Formats: sequence, structure tokens, C-alpha cells
Amino acid sequence: MPHSETDVPSILKEDGILHSDFTDSNKEYQNIPRIINEMPKDRSWCKTLVNSESNSVTILAQMPGEGNRLHYHPDWNEWWYILKGPWRWEIEGEERIVNTGDFVFMKKNRAHKITACGENLSIRMAVSRYDVEHIYP
Repeated sequence: MPHSETDVPSILKEDGILHSDFTDSNKEYQNIPRIINEMPKDRSWCKTLVNSESNSVTILAQMPGEGNRLHYHPDWNEWWYILKGPWRWEIEGEERIVNTGDFVFMKKNRAHKITACGENLSIRMAVSRYDVEHIYP
């Protein structure tokens, strides 16, 4: 039976990201290469850059085989920019590999699962909102 989750920190923890930094968001300027360089290279992590009433931006880094659970959002589109790949994107049962520099847009109501599939840490920037409903089939 499908279930719903909306608390992003809990969702990320459930998806295996145990090192999360939700502090210092909404700064006027942040240097993404510096953030990545200062974070762990041998385990998953995330860093939120923006958390506002209109959207959120979080950098997510995961080790090979790690990713999120299959889910969809009934009322929200989301998108990602791949900072370091590759990632395996499963959308509605079809798989595609995306790499550094790729951009992925996900319309609402489309089931998707994202998995790091390289030999090293993969990094993506996710644009969504913290209160977006995640439905897990």
C-alpha cells in the first residue's frame, strides 16, 4: 500500500544520507566547488543551499549503489543538475544514465528512482521544496 512522507531531513536519512547539513541556507553567495571540496569523499552527504517558501536547493552526494526510493510527487515538479555523475535515473520503469553537466526535469506524478552508478561519489543538485509530498508505491 502506498505511503506518504513530507519531512525532507527524515526522507534523506531513510534514503541513506546520514551526514546532512541544513544550516547556513539562504545565503546571498555560496561557492559550490568549495562546499563539495569540504565535504566527505567516502560517504554520502547533503547540503541545503536554499530553503524558502517558494523552493529549496540541496546538493546530494551518494556512493555507488546509493540513491532514493521509488516515489512520485502528486503536486510538484522538480529538477536536478548533475554536478558529478554518472547516475541511473529510472522514470516510469524506463532507465537512463545521466552524467556531469546533464539537467533532468521531472513532471509531477511521474514515478522516479535515482541511483549513483559510477565507481566514486556522485553529486547532484536538487531543486524542489521541503514540504513536497513524496508518495512511495
